Amino acid sequence: MADVKGVVASSSAGRIATTESWVSAGSPLAFLDSLGGWVDLAGLAVLLLALLLVVLFYRRMLLDLRRSEQRLRMLLEAAPFAVVVTRKDTGLFLFANRHAIGLLGLSHDNYRTQRVPYTDPRWDRARLLEYLALHGRAENIEGNIQAYDGRRFPALTSAALVHFDGVDAILGTFQDISSLREAELKVRSSEARMRAVFEAAPDGIVIVDPGGVIHHASDSSAALVGVAGAAELVGKQVLDFLVAEDRSAARELLLAVGHDPTVEGPAFRIERPDGSHAWIEPRAVRSADPVTGHPAIVLVLRDITRRRAAQDALAARASELQRALDSIARLQNAILRVCAWTKQVNVDGEWIPIEHYLAQHLGLKISHGISEKGLAMLDLPPEGKTSADEPPKK
Repeated sequence: MADVKGVVASSSAGRIATTESWVSAGSPLAFLDSLGGWVDLAGLAVLLLALLLVVLFYRRMLLDLRRSEQRLRMLLEAAPFAVVVTRKDTGLFLFANRHAIGLLGLSHDNYRTQRVPYTDPRWDRARLLEYLALHGRAENIEGNIQAYDGRRFPALTSAALVHFDGVDAILGTFQDISSLREAELKVRSSEARMRAVFEAAPDGIVIVDPGGVIHHASDSSAALVGVAGAAELVGKQVLDFLVAEDRSAARELLLAVGHDPTVEGPAFRIERPDGSHAWIEPRAVRSADPVTGHPAIVLVLRDITRRRAAQDALAARASELQRALDSIARLQNAILRVCAWTKQVNVDGEWIPIEHYLAQHLGLKISHGISEKGLAMLDLPPEGKTSADEPPKK
């Protein structure tokens, strides 16, 4: 038994010795063992290369961010309006372009110690922050600002939350709208004056498109047409208010405005709802809508009904006078047959009293009495005198 154990031990020792000698002699196990060292070196190299690439990428990203920030600053600086960036927590300026420095009267070298000078009680920094917290941005808010140089002006403000220089900030823009306010006041004043003239003018004024559809009308035009108010005229065709016989001439007047900026047309007749007619003298002026630029025509309608009636009456009188003159001329060239006993005149074969003849044909009226010659023949004094007033006859 002891011999068997000795043999086994001796054989095991031999195999171990044989294995060690095989490994040391350049067997595959020795190759794998040496290869493991190279694998460790390659992994380390790959790790270092990856770290280098990350560093390069991070550096490139920082450079791009710096370039982007520089481009952003250049854009903000070149903006044609005031641009500022303020800290969200303190309100101090982080950036202000040259327009903002000039508009707000900021210090060129030390503006980072200043804040936006809000002076409008309806709008300040606290309300702006509340609004931005709800909506994220604010656009075209009107308010008053008093600059650091003492100048006070109305401004149009827009703001948004941004991240600037690593801190939470507010990007804001300001525009001085003093000139716009002044222009707006002038426009409103001019509009008020024009509205007063439009409503107070005795002539009717309507504004139509080239097709004749009414867009605006004055109260005087409503009274001229015979309706309750100007609203009843808007949207209707202006030609529909004229007598049918005058519509073609009125249509030609609207067409003529396309060639001549001001056209005066012949007199037209308006047919009122109650059946009466009103004579108008139109004047058309080419215009355009100041907002849309669409062409328009301003019609000034002068009421000449009374003048027309006076002209017609004068024409009738002139006609009667002409007939009388014709009768006088005819009678002057004719021999009248007069009956002294009956005091009648034969006119066109008919005997009529002299009084009727003189009244109808000459417009004369006979008063009864005796002439001065008749009184002289009777040896009587003229009317209004007595015989005592007469000088004694020789």
